[in-house]
Amino acid sequence: MKFYPIFVLCGVLVLGQCRHHAPSVHAAAPVPVVYMPGEMCYLDEVAPLVRVDLKYCGNDNFVGRPIAGYTEGHRAVLRKDTALAMKQASENLAKEGLGLLVWDAYRPARAMKDFYAWSETSDDRTKSEFYPNITKKEIYENRYIGLMSEHSWGVAVDLTLVDLKTGKELDMGGRHDLLDIVSATNSPLITAKQRANRLKLKAAMESVGLRNYSKEWWHYFLSERGVCRNYDFPLNDNMQQRDVANP
Repeated sequence: MKFYPIFVLCGVLVLGQCRHHAPSVHAAAPVPVVYMPGEMCYLDEVAPLVRVDLKYCGNDNFVGRPIAGYTEGHRAVLRKDTALAMKQASENLAKEGLGLLVWDAYRPARAMKDFYAWSETSDDRTKSEFYPNITKKEIYENRYIGLMSEHSWGVAVDLTLVDLKTGKELDMGGRHDLLDIVSATNSPLITAKQRANRLKLKAAMESVGLRNYSKEWWHYFLSERGVCRNYDFPLNDNMQQRDVANP
């Protein structure tokens, strides 16, 4: 029988165990690619002067919570022609020391379903702030919200004016999503200064082809919309563009 020094035997055993129990190295799982239709774009990439605060990503809205389709992204998305119109409007207003602040742009169709599902509940936490004089049923009857929206086509925005020097919003005589007669663009219930601010916004948007919804001073949509599709992809801040016809 051949004898080996004990340190040699121990080394062989240790190496054998290392070979047997060495942890395997796994490649990191690839991050899935998220796409938006090729005719859509991030607003900040086309119109960098426009400020964005998407209200349906958080709790500051008439429902009082994040809305379906808004939980994964905070960047505004629009159809390219609408984004280009916003770019022109923001550049025109900048010459007067004013800017645009967007509260909502493209809205997934699932958000409209979420709104309606909420309207069927007894949750009235936001009533005093957002719809003080009407019921949830009347929100739909009075056409403040519908079952479909130009937002889901990517051609509508909710927005206001801001002072570029101070960053403050101009006084429009009511907050965003105030579902009330005072929110009508030409409401007689506001001051002359508030009306002037609303009309300043209206003139700026109409000059680039965006039309106002008369019941809501903040809502504008592309006048010449062309062919529209009702999109439902959720917002995400890192989407890539892809031609819908060639996925």
